[in-house]
Amino acid sequence: MENKLSNNNNNVLGDHLLNQIFFDKYKLVKKLGEGSFGMIFKAESPEGKCAFKFEKKRPNKRTLLKNEFQIMSYLKGKGIPKVEKFTEEDNYSIMIMELLGKSLESLLKETDERKFSLKTIGLIGQDLIPIFKFIHDKNIIHRDIKPDNLSVGYDDPCQIYFIDFGLAKKYRSSKTKVQNPMIKHAKLTGTARYASINALDGWEQSRRDDLESFGYVLAYLYKGGLPWMGIHAKTKEEKYSKILDIKRNMETEQLLKQGPQELIDYLNYCKSLYYEEEPDYDYLTRLFKDLIIKNLKENIDYKFDWVSQEQALNHIKILGIFSENSSIYSNIITTSEDISNVKNEIKNIDKEHINKKKENEKMSYYDEAIDEIILIKKENNKREEHEDKNEKMIIKEKKHGQCCIII
Repeated sequence: MENKLSNNNNNVLGDHLLNQIFFDKYKLVKKLGEGSFGMIFKAESPEGKCAFKFEKKRPNKRTLLKNEFQIMSYLKGKGIPKVEKFTEEDNYSIMIMELLGKSLESLLKETDERKFSLKTIGLIGQDLIPIFKFIHDKNIIHRDIKPDNLSVGYDDPCQIYFIDFGLAKKYRSSKTKVQNPMIKHAKLTGTARYASINALDGWEQSRRDDLESFGYVLAYLYKGGLPWMGIHAKTKEEKYSKILDIKRNMETEQLLKQGPQELIDYLNYCKSLYYEEEPDYDYLTRLFKDLIIKNLKENIDYKFDWVSQEQALNHIKILGIFSENSSIYSNIITTSEDISNVKNEIKNIDKEHINKKKENEKMSYYDEAIDEIILIKKENNKREEHEDKNEKMIIKEKKHGQCCIII
């Protein structure tokens, strides 16, 4: 089998690994990315395309990939990539998972202005908040929300997925729902650029921190940059401290100057949440829906900046919703939380229109019947008037004849 694991055709994984059972079924086609912990490849099998994720084993370090596989296997839902298998071979841990498309970071770099439109920001927000709720309801927090960890589907670029769950963890007990103690840590878990203020300060993370991080991600995607980017420092700790100071002292209105009020309200709300407080996901989703529908006067049609009109329509069809009449089906929300509700709503709308049509046809029939009755009455009245006139003429003639006789 041709080895395409590196640009220099060097066997970076070792011949022994290449002969394992995985490669009897799968063929590695192309390297998609490489980081400090490992690599990810596009692969093919008789069943279709997939991705191989390799993680280098590190002495005395826990395997993030194993944690990622376990959490993704547990979650299983919209916006979570499907995972197929995990194993450990030689110096690498290996996970086979669903093949995805580009990350939001990569898509952002492909734009002319290196930022997304406000409509796309709203679409991202309204679509991902329900997925946050799904993850959090299953007692998991991500802890590393950033544009690199949000990827679109390979076949459906309108569907956005959360990836890289290596740093994810349970934030509360599945049985008692009691949250982990709010303790302070020495090191940050996550990415400083998008980390919440409390996470940068070392505090144990909860649901609020995922959502606050997402707010900084949206601000970055909308503005094309953040005020604390490019900070120079002698050490990583010093850099984190400077970023924390800027985030603490900068008002959201200043960060999002001339930005939409809905995004300002979103970030302010997330920053105001207490450690154990359950976020109002419906309110947050509604903010982004309002941004699109009320502020921009647009429809939620899944026309992201990176997709064509045809791809957007295909996505709606995949969700089982057909926008045949824009006046009837406008502003349809199709997230994981309300697809079934929208379907029922559409059925009710259709039923209502059918009943209305029947009612209109019935009224039209009644109108025609009434018009016919009126016409008949008019004809009868005319006939009666004509008969009365003839009768009067006859009477007059008789009277005139009597007068002549008397004379």
